[in-house]
Parts: sequence; structure tokens; C-alpha cells
Amino acid sequence: MKTEAEIKNCKNCKEKFIIEEDDFGFYEKIQVPMPGKCPECRQQLRTLFRNFKTLYKRPSSMSGKMIISAYNPNAPFPVYDITEWWSDNWDAISYGINLDLKKSFFTQISELFNKVPHLAIWSVRSENCQYSNQIDNSRNCYLIFGGLNDEDCDYGHIVWNSRDSLDNLYLFKSESCYECIDCLGSTKLFYSQECEACVDGIGLFDCRNCLNCIGCVGQVNKSYYIFNKPVTKEEYKEFLIKHPLNEKSTLEYILEEQNTLRKKLPQRSFFGSHNNNVSGNHIYNGHNIHNSFDIKSGENSRFCFTVREAIDSYDISFTGNLSECYQCLTILGSNKVISSQTIVDSHDVFYSEACFNCNNIFGCYGLRKKSYCILNKQYSKEEYEKLAPQIIKNMKKNGDWGNFFPIWMSPFAYNESIVNEYMPLSKEKALAQGFKWKDNIPSTTGQENYIYKELPNNPDEYSDEKLLPKILKCELCAKNYRFISREIAFYKRMKLALPAKCFNCRHEKRMGKRNPRNLWEINCAKCGTETLTSYKPEDQKIYKIYCEKCYQQEVY
Repeated sequence: MKTEAEIKNCKNCKEKFIIEEDDFGFYEKIQVPMPGKCPECRQQLRTLFRNFKTLYKRPSSMSGKMIISAYNPNAPFPVYDITEWWSDNWDAISYGINLDLKKSFFTQISELFNKVPHLAIWSVRSENCQYSNQIDNSRNCYLIFGGLNDEDCDYGHIVWNSRDSLDNLYLFKSESCYECIDCLGSTKLFYSQECEACVDGIGLFDCRNCLNCIGCVGQVNKSYYIFNKPVTKEEYKEFLIKHPLNEKSTLEYILEEQNTLRKKLPQRSFFGSHNNNVSGNHIYNGHNIHNSFDIKSGENSRFCFTVREAIDSYDISFTGNLSECYQCLTILGSNKVISSQTIVDSHDVFYSEACFNCNNIFGCYGLRKKSYCILNKQYSKEEYEKLAPQIIKNMKKNGDWGNFFPIWMSPFAYNESIVNEYMPLSKEKALAQGFKWKDNIPSTTGQENYIYKELPNNPDEYSDEKLLPKILKCELCAKNYRFISREIAFYKRMKLALPAKCFNCRHEKRMGKRNPRNLWEINCAKCGTETLTSYKPEDQKIYKIYCEKCYQQEVY
């Protein structure tokens, strides 16, 4: 095994990347070659295969009824709704094809995948969530994409263990929150980012355990603070009377003052806690986790993104509770999975998708409680153990073994998939890099029957009768949008202004406020120590970025 880091040129983008000496042991352990592409290109390819929020109306391939689907009506494979797909009316094993060792294995996988029925949207153990996708154990959620254990939540991406919350991005264990980004354990928190255990807060950034605070930055254990200064309870109430939240000018004023404070005060280079030897951002309870982002518990892993409980795994996206996995997307409760996606409670799985409670399967789709299958065809244990090494040998010869599925196998165009939100490209650049692009993404325009400025401004006047029939035009993209009943009740109860932008534009604005999933070397603005940060170079010129040690000394 090699003991020194190796610099390689990415086969895709041609940029240099480093394979660290610790990586060699991992690749040797799971028996895959060193990657030929850089971590960014590997992440880009994986997330190309996941469509969270581009939804279509299309007929079910089984019943013909109209359903909501992540796959467009022209997809090359059958698509079933949730009830149909989980029923006993079909069996994925019946679609099995014979293995041909003389043909490309990816070609054979593609042939199989285009035959087997696909699940319209990923919704498990959930109720009344038919317009949400990638959602588990939730109820009464609308346009939640990446939800877990949620109730009465709407318009969000990566919302876990939360309730009664709207328009959030990476929200965890929270209640009655609105327009929050990367917030945890909070209640009635509005327009805030990077906060934890805050209650009744407006426009906060990087605050912890704060109550009744407005426009504050870097505050801990504070009550009744406005723009980092203490106020009396009466002064706090007077501020809200003078600056009601249903006025656009109020939000602009609070966030402008907050950003002014951010430019004056030290900013932490990294968000996370209870870690040992980690690099990336938003890592919690991690040990030996590197170049990873949005991690909730894990160890000995690299290049992981939006993952909880990952052990000994590399190149993983949108997964939870896994070990010894590589180049995977949406793996839950599984171990020893390579280059696969949507695998649940399984082990020893290779190049497969949408399989549950399986083991020792290779190139399979849609299987449940199966073992020793190749291309959805059942084999004996002895036959499987003879054929699997031959497939691997051929894939190594072709340079395919260890790589994720190729671009041409993705059922999604670049702008349909989640990749365009985390690694956005223009149509021209996407096409130049070999990706597909879809010009007719579902939307409606020109159907508006009301003008936003004529909507009631007083929250006490909000009602289903007045607002449900209204179709509005987004002030940014001109696409139509409308309100739902639970949303109207939330705005009325919280005394909030009605949004003038559609969900997609609101979501894009929130995404733009997060730091990218890249790291840059900087020198701490206080001690000069070299450290890593996800702040973009242009933002490094705006904010004073401290290393974690200096930041803790300054704030705590």
C-alpha cells in the first residue's frame, strides 16, 4: 500500500487533485482502484442522478391515472405511483435479463433499468405528502424535498424532525420557523441563519440559546437584544410596533443592520461542534471526517454531503446510517454498497438502484428481500460468487469498476436534477460538458388573475376566501404561484407579509446565502494561523474570518 499522497489530473475537468495517504487504505479495503476524477466531478456526477423538486403530472404506467412524478412523461421506463409500486401486483425479478460477459455491463444495466417500473416519487411511511419528494415518516407536508420526521411543513429542502414551518433550508428539530437556513432546535425563528436553540428571534446570524432577539450576530445566551445591544422588554415591544414584520421595509432594515454587524465582527471559518480532526462545513459529532459538508455524526469518511451516521465511507450524498460505502446516493441502513443509489437495509450491493432488504446483488433494480441476483435474475450462491468476480474483472478492464453510473444513464437533464442547485451551470456550459438540458421545465405563466400589490397587507385580513382563488405572478421569474390554506394560516398567525416570489425563487435565494461546498486556505484574521474555510474568496475580503480557536475565545 502506498504511504505518500499522490497528485493526479482529473480525467474530466483536467484539474489537479490529491489522493491523501489515508485514502489508499480505504480503496484497498473495499477493493476499488483510485479514482480518476476529482472529488468535485465525482460529486457532480452522483447528484445528477437525483431529482428532488422538478415534478411532473403524468399517467401511471400501471393504472393510467394521473400522478405526480419526478420522471417526465417521456421517460423510457414505466412509472408507478407509490401504492402501485409497493403492491404485490408486479415482481421486479420477472424483468431479469441474462448476463452477457462480452457486452459492456453499463449497457446491460441500462437495458434492465429501462424495463423495470420506477417509483414516481420517493415517499416512505408518509401521509398527505403527495407533492413532496425524498420524504420519510412525515405527514401533511407540501413541497418538502428531503424531509424526515416532519409534520405540517411546506416549501423546504432538507427539513428534518420539524413541524409547522415554512420556507426553510437545512432546518433541524425546529418548530414554527420561517425563512431559516442551517438552524437547529429553534422555535418561532424568522429570517435567520446558522442559529441553534433560539426562540422568538428575527434576522439572527450565528446565535445560540437566545430569546427575543432581533438582528443580532454571534450572540450566546442573550434575551431582549436588538442589533447586539440590550433593550428592555418594553423597548423590544415598541420596536416591533414601529417595525411590523408584514412591512417589507422592516425586513430590509433588520437584515441590512445585521449584515453591517457581520462585517464588523469576527466570523467563524467553520460551523460545527463535537468534532475531532474534521474539515468541511456543518459537521457535527464527527471524527476523522474530511472534505465533507452537512454531516450529522460520522467517522473515517471523506467527500460526503448531506449525510447522517456515516462510517468508513467515501463519496456519499444524501444518505444516512451506512458503513463501508463508496460512490453512493441515498443509502439508508446499509453497508458495503458500491456505486448504487436508493438502497435501504441492505449489504453487499453493487451498481444497483431502488432495492430494499437485499444482499449480494449486482446491477439490479427494484428488488425486495432478494439475494444473489445479477441484472434482476436469480442465481444460486455458488453461481453468483463465480460470476460477480468476472463482472468486476471486465469492468476493471474497461475502466468502469469503482466509477458511478455514466452521464448518459441519468434519467434527468442537468437543470432537472439537484446538481444544478449545488453546482449551477448555464445551459451552454452544461451542454458543453456533455450533460442534457431540458427547456420545458414544468411551470405556468400568464394565468395570473390578481396583482400582488392589491393583496391585503394587514395579516388580520388574510383568509382562505380572499387568497386561495388568487393566482399571482412571481416578481422575479414571472411564473405563476398561489397559496395553500395552511400557509395562509401561518402568515396570519405569525403576522408575516405574503411572499411576492414563487417557491423556486425563494428557494434559490436561500441557496445563494449558503457557502459553497468548497474549501479555501486562509490565514486567521486574528492569529494568522493557516486554516480552511468555505467562504468564497470574494467574501473573504468582506468578513473577518477567525479560526475556530480564536472565534471561541472571542465569542464565548
